[in-house]
Amino acid sequence: MISFKYEFDELNDEMTALIERIEDKQAAHMIIGQTLLNRHRQRFMDEVSPDGKKWAALSPLTLELRRSPIGILRDTGELMRSIHFKATSDKAEVGTNLNHPKVMTHQYGATIKPKSGKSLVIPRSNGANRAVFIKQANIPARPYIGIGVGDEQASHDALLGYLEG
Repeated sequence: MISFKYEFDELNDEMTALIERIEDKQAAHMIIGQTLLNRHRQRFMDEVSPDGKKWAALSPLTLELRRSPIGILRDTGELMRSIHFKATSDKAEVGTNLNHPKVMTHQYGATIKPKSGKSLVIPRSNGANRAVFIKQANIPARPYIGIGVGDEQASHDALLGYLEG
């Protein structure tokens, strides 16, 4: 699993002052958590990392083997659907509840080699009978979890909207 915490004691003075104005601190962190969750989902749609960089394009082989033409990291939708948040009185935590190697592989990248034998055997999901054999798979990092460009401002604006609403 992978997650990050947006903790009360790490916020800038203006964010801290906004949260202080809200009596129910858990509600304040729920607003932050929901805001960050929405921004993570949008980054999946935009195919960008939290720092705003475009994810590496899919390889021709990956495109050939895909189950669907939907974008990067969204072939089955499992990873994107797994992103969730939890809020307490002192933090908002956003992450995935998947306990699967692909969680870290996609966030940090990986080189996958066969455990035994000379090749990786990749079955085709498009109905073709023959598998693909490759010596290794190089999967580039496509960071999808983390505090990103504009996240703090969006959280600030959401809290302000709550207070003014």
